[in-house]
Amino acid sequence: MRIGTFYAVSVGPGDPMDMTLRAKQVLEQADVLVIPVKQAGEPSAAYGIARQGADLSRAALCEIVFPMKAHADYRTYLRGGALLPVEQALEAGKQVAMVTLGDVSVYSTATYVRQILAEKGYATQVIAGIPSFCAGAASAQYSLCENGESLLVLPGITAQAEIEAALAQFENVVIMKAGRTLSWLLPLLQEQGLLEKTVMFRDVGMETAYVGEPKADGNSYFTTLLIKKGGLR
Repeated sequence: MRIGTFYAVSVGPGDPMDMTLRAKQVLEQADVLVIPVKQAGEPSAAYGIARQGADLSRAALCEIVFPMKAHADYRTYLRGGALLPVEQALEAGKQVAMVTLGDVSVYSTATYVRQILAEKGYATQVIAGIPSFCAGAASAQYSLCENGESLLVLPGITAQAEIEAALAQFENVVIMKAGRTLSWLLPLLQEQGLLEKTVMFRDVGMETAYVGEPKADGNSYFTTLLIKKGGLR
């Protein structure tokens, strides 16, 4: 029996125009489309982007619920049977594609899925995409790093002491999913004289997109900060 291949497909940060041609091709050839959601039946941002940029009419849909909890051990959760429908599709020779926001290699649940399936011997492939912080930097027309400058990317769940250490060591720091930390992070940046050297990206590529000076109100899960110690230029 022919075993199918699992594809972890990046769809970019929000605008379907930012999907790659490779992502479009893989999605349109897939037999099964895996959609990650926070709870069963809710809309998926990644699927919403994908269906605007590709014809998904031939694919059967398969939801996987990823409860959004800080420090969640998704590998243990996935090994508990959540991937059974995906494995059954692969065993039946289906080509299975999972959509994920931004790029698969940057804080993506699709990475855990691919790892578990690869451990079980299934063929897997990763389709690269545009990370939100790259799209945000492009929208703001700022470089992420120049010449010999360093760049560090951190998740918003990083402890304050670790962020302070990063700000002291690196010329450019990206903090992704930073919405929940802004109450203490913005005062910290102000205290260190870095607030005016920081740009905020929120919902990049979406209708609610914001690119500009940091502000504490109206932020979402997709809030990212770019801190440039050399100044915004």
